[in-house]
Amino acid sequence: MGQVISIKLFDQTYRFKADSEASDADSIASYVVKEIEKAKASADVPSKLDTVILAALNIANDYFVLKQGHEALRKDVNNRCRSLVNYIDENV
Repeated sequence: MGQVISIKLFDQTYRFKADSEASDADSIASYVVKEIEKAKASADVPSKLDTVILAALNIANDYFVLKQGHEALRKDVNNRCRSLVNYIDENV
């Protein structure tokens, strides 16, 4: 079941229904608010649109850094498993 989550951006409250666990949805909403506040603070006189676009780009960058790290870890684990299987096959 979804739960309604509220976040406040630019003095306006936005509500959305979260399909995930409420704690996850709260964490995600807090992360978005934090990124928007960081983007807002980094410009002299940012418009709302500029701020949201910069925050979205920062979030996308974070996602791709994590995605690349995950892929590298997956490949490393796969290679280690393959080596272990080969070792077992050769020595058992």
